[in-house]
Amino acid sequence: MSVPVGGAISWTLHGFGNNTGAPLTSLSIVDMPGVGLNLASGNLPAFHNGAGVTYDIHYRVAGSSTWRTLATGVNAAIPFTFNLPQNGTIHYTEIRFDFGPVPVNFAQGNTITLNFIAGNAPNNTLINHFIVMRGNNQTPGLSPYTPIVASPPTPGPGNTLAPNANGNGFIELDNNNVSQGAWEWRESNGWAFVPNPNQSVSLGAIPQTGVQSITLVLASVINLTIIIGLGVLIKCKINKRKVGGQ
Repeated sequence: MSVPVGGAISWTLHGFGNNTGAPLTSLSIVDMPGVGLNLASGNLPAFHNGAGVTYDIHYRVAGSSTWRTLATGVNAAIPFTFNLPQNGTIHYTEIRFDFGPVPVNFAQGNTITLNFIAGNAPNNTLINHFIVMRGNNQTPGLSPYTPIVASPPTPGPGNTLAPNANGNGFIELDNNNVSQGAWEWRESNGWAFVPNPNQSVSLGAIPQTGVQSITLVLASVINLTIIIGLGVLIKCKINKRKVGGQ
């Protein structure tokens, strides 16, 4: 799968329940999103065997080693959704869910969903890791896929890209901040450029990437040239007939 820069992507964590066959004095889940995964929110379920269990949510931001607290004493028997400030550039490096004592089979079969905004990633690959700490034992969680992030296209000469309001692409602006069109992400064929109908875009300024094909434009120009040529030819024939009739 692939996702554009600025697009939304969700990650599901599973395999973190208490599978030890005995109660645990503590259980922690630590998610570690790689570069390009900018956390926006999370959805936690009503955990299996969650009656009487509570948990806290902590996080760290890139460039700081300080753990910050988002919520404490959350009831594990009730679904919980949280949000973190996100403009598409804030990298939360770790999100930690700390549970107190948990019973046998706690959270077995449950999943946690984390929602991200995609940014530029090393090798265009989004990677997310998480670990489960059951008491003093630490094991990796299950998160097998690595989506590809599609970097935004290069704007035309002298233009810049601004995030689109709907979050699925960018608006291309000239030096006067006038929109020349929009780059939109389409899962079927990647980036597509949609020119601004109120702006006249010269042939040389039309982007050469995405599904907006220069071939189609050239074909239109060729067809127009043929039509004009036929018009001249017809006029010449008419003039010749007039000359011949004199």
